Amino acid sequence: MATAEDLFQRTVAAHQSGALDEAEQGYRQLLEALPGHPACLTNLGSILAHRGETEEAERLYLESIASDPSQLNTLFNLGNLYRRTGRSARAVPLYEDALRISPNAPLVLVNLGLAVSDDGDWPRAVECFSRAVNVTPDVADGLNLLGDALARCGRRDEAIAAFREVVSRFPDAPRGYCNLGLHLAAAGQTDEAIEILERAVALRADYPEAHNALGVAYETAGRTDDAQAAYQNAVRLRPAFVDAWANLGTSLGEHGRTTEAVEALRRALELAPNPIAQSSLLSNLLYSSTLTPEQLRDEHVAWATAFADPLALAERPHKRDQDTPGRIRIGYVFGEFRSRASRAFLESLLTHHDRTQFHITAYPNTGRQGEEYDRLRRLADSWKPIVHLPDDRAASLIRSDEIDVLVDLNGHGPGNRLLVFARGPAPVQINLFGYPATTGMRAMDFRVTDSQIDPPGAETLYTEKLLRLPDLSWLYVPPANAPAPTPPPASRRAFTFGCLNHPGKLSDACVDAWAEILKSVPKSRLVLLVGQSVNSSADIAARFTQRGVVPDRLELVYRLSGNDYFEAYQPFDVTLDPFPYGGAVTTCDSLWMGVPVLTAVGRDARGRQGMSLLNALGLPEFIADTPEQLVTLAATWADQRDALADLRGSLRDMVSNSPLTDAATYVKHLEAAYQSA
Repeated sequence: MATAEDLFQRTVAAHQSGALDEAEQGYRQLLEALPGHPACLTNLGSILAHRGETEEAERLYLESIASDPSQLNTLFNLGNLYRRTGRSARAVPLYEDALRISPNAPLVLVNLGLAVSDDGDWPRAVECFSRAVNVTPDVADGLNLLGDALARCGRRDEAIAAFREVVSRFPDAPRGYCNLGLHLAAAGQTDEAIEILERAVALRADYPEAHNALGVAYETAGRTDDAQAAYQNAVRLRPAFVDAWANLGTSLGEHGRTTEAVEALRRALELAPNPIAQSSLLSNLLYSSTLTPEQLRDEHVAWATAFADPLALAERPHKRDQDTPGRIRIGYVFGEFRSRASRAFLESLLTHHDRTQFHITAYPNTGRQGEEYDRLRRLADSWKPIVHLPDDRAASLIRSDEIDVLVDLNGHGPGNRLLVFARGPAPVQINLFGYPATTGMRAMDFRVTDSQIDPPGAETLYTEKLLRLPDLSWLYVPPANAPAPTPPPASRRAFTFGCLNHPGKLSDACVDAWAEILKSVPKSRLVLLVGQSVNSSADIAARFTQRGVVPDRLELVYRLSGNDYFEAYQPFDVTLDPFPYGGAVTTCDSLWMGVPVLTAVGRDARGRQGMSLLNALGLPEFIADTPEQLVTLAATWADQRDALADLRGSLRDMVSNSPLTDAATYVKHLEAAYQSA
């Protein structure tokens, strides 16, 4: 007669061979005869967990642990179940109990590292992965995880060393090459990154992650067309590769191919809803001339409804009373600066804030270092990077700092941390500077603006309340070393229009109007910035050709930096402001270089920044109410070269003496707005 032990052995053998139905029946039969048998409870739990019956599996594991708390496998399995179901915090003590039984169990160490990293505790993750690697040095996954955790702690050099070891010891494993290449690219070592990743592609041409990583490295090196080709290879190999679709969409948008960018980003979102990819989609929709302002608002609200609003806590911190003693605590949240002007804006704020009234904490969402960031760090009262913190821990940090007013400097732009704001860590939360639309979030209380960018009635386009400053809603800090404006070029050659805005802003309606301008001003030329993509520049040239503008009337320039960028304004007689999404910093830069800007007023903030800036300088004669009027105005100014010459010599002084550059007054107005919010 078969004993219970015989049945147990047969059942375990069936389990190990994959005969799960037979194994389940055997474990249930054994538990009828031996209630509370720890191994049967654990093994039956693992079968049910495999089938997705997590609640019953959890019950069985807990019953097994209650019967015998010294079972390493049970503790490990329940920890894994909690991790898979988004309950990593509950998994941690189970893994810790397992390690007390077997301190060097490598899989337990790895999974504990994964669990604590889910909560953003990267230093402890480094400790766990290091121990796992020491126990089993011949496992590539452990070294890859260690490298990733080191990078997230800001220990990039050690991370790169770990990935180099992976490549050295596991030369046939492409994942190590991908990790090494990505981190080399992030460190600015793009040549080596590309070499490493091209080796990965040669090693496994069918490995989509290698193509995607190579695309990132090409992008970092400015090889835009190669990057887009690599992303396309990745999605060809894996049509459901979400990250590659998102990278492709972002790259296309960065280089003016907005329609294709939107298609790629929507594809990524169809595969897997993702707040970062959808923010990138929103940034690209800003360029659309077919979306109405109301439709654009609705797209932003849809993002917030899906990702931000469900995170709102039941109760936010209490708002500070007006008579509360002590300084008002302001927190600024910002990502990596993509332009000199945005960095200079924050530096000017920190310089001019009244420190007898305000305490300033900076929360940079970047690990970038350098003199510019060191200068900002010295200007802030507190500097607390959140780049390696998940959103909930970053929000907890801000809440514990008892910030009174938390200020977002990114909107939906790259590097934003809007999901930190969604958790409501401060009693007052404000969007400031640059992003020309609503965040869509209920948790974002206010938007700083002015009465020209957002006139009465604009409230319907925002979920935020509008804080209108008396003059301008933002500040321009002139470049310290920009060259002096040269004499007007039209006296020497054909009249030259120009635009150094993002090429994505060249909407079809904008190209229509500018083509008409070139036709109405004989022999005139148009200089355009086209980024780093040959494909994008060919696309832009073709769009003008379709409208009857021959190629030799266009000059397409690639991405510029430093003084080369400012020198590029010297040949311009007049700058054209694109629409419906006009310039802001580029408008100021043009004016600083003595080149007036022609703008057509838009229906929402995207197209009203130029008007606000020109009115601040007393130059309403460069403002058109419609695209048709813009064409007429451009032709009129092309015939007034003496007036343009006089203006060219005085514009820099006009900017210097305007509210646009009056940092002290701007910050006083901003502080008053913070206090009234």
